[in-house]
Amino acid sequence: MDRRTTTGLLLLTAAALGSGALWLRARDDAPVASALPAIGIGYYLREARLSASGNDGRIRYRIEAAEVQQSPVDGSISMRPVSIDYDPSADIPWHLRADRGTMRAGDKMVRLSGNVVATTRGADSPVATISTDYLDLDPGTEIASTRSKVVIEYAGSVVHATGLRAPLREDRLELLADVRGRYTR
Repeated sequence: MDRRTTTGLLLLTAAALGSGALWLRARDDAPVASALPAIGIGYYLREARLSASGNDGRIRYRIEAAEVQQSPVDGSISMRPVSIDYDPSADIPWHLRADRGTMRAGDKMVRLSGNVVATTRGADSPVATISTDYLDLDPGTEIASTRSKVVIEYAGSVVHATGLRAPLREDRLELLADVRGRYTR
């Protein structure tokens, strides 16, 4: 090898090493976070219990969830699994539970979904059970409603319907459509 070939090979090797070093440095300087999607959790709670009181200061209802998560993007809240109990002194004998519950930011409506079951706790009457896949609950007005299919079991009777409006304080159910059932005396 002559001197000219050796010099050329050294220059090519230096150029290759230099460009490789510049490429690695550019990779190290690039922000890593920009390549990762934002997780976006406003807050996250485990074994959460929320109590709401009335104007008289007494507890009206409690919402419990194993996990509660708020989205910082829209402020919505998701809970799973969730249960809602009205205080016995509020004269609303209902207990509700579901796989999931959601609330939009600034909205008091709790949207329950997945294996929704609402049961009464009346001591002087048979227990009534409502089962559905989706139920809206406004804890303030104490009204539960759905347009989904529902199954109601009460004192050995079973009623199927589509849609329900239930003013819980009145302990009354309004079935909206396609009502059929089997009644036992």
